[in-house]
Amino acid sequence: MPSSDYFEELYGVTEEGALNFWASHLHEAIGSKQWSEICDSTGVYLASVLGHFCLQSVDRMEILSPDYSPSDQEFRQFADLTQIAELMMRQLTSARNPLWMESAGAHILLYAGFFQNQNKGRHNIEFYSAMGRECYLMAAVGKRARMMKLMASGFDQYLFHLANLHRNLQESRYLIRPEN
Repeated sequence: MPSSDYFEELYGVTEEGALNFWASHLHEAIGSKQWSEICDSTGVYLASVLGHFCLQSVDRMEILSPDYSPSDQEFRQFADLTQIAELMMRQLTSARNPLWMESAGAHILLYAGFFQNQNKGRHNIEFYSAMGRECYLMAAVGKRARMMKLMASGFDQYLFHLANLHRNLQESRYLIRPEN
């Protein structure tokens, strides 16, 4: 997978620029009052999750391949909500890998939150919300325990905010739209 330098060179997008883009749009979608309550903790984390995913190139076929086996120190990629559910039942819980659990929670935020409209007809969003919460609780170890517990406690709210953010961005007059 290409590094974020690839995106900076090709598109002029830096990690800082991506984080600022998502943070400012989350602030707008959530509202100033709620944003002020979370901006120094989970708000920045949410923006970093979205920034991470927009800077990562994902080969879906590679991720779905039985040969895909990231190390315990890698942020595991997931192709969709179904793959998370299947792996959650088997591999994720038995591996007891906090980084993989955080990765699963972050992917659920992306798929069941930001891309909720695309997934709500195929998947039970409430089920994935509960699963995402559990993923973050299982990731709550060490120095990041406090942040992971905060993410778990507000998981339903964050899914709502990300779905709302997606709607706001779709309605934005600044987006480049394909011509009909």
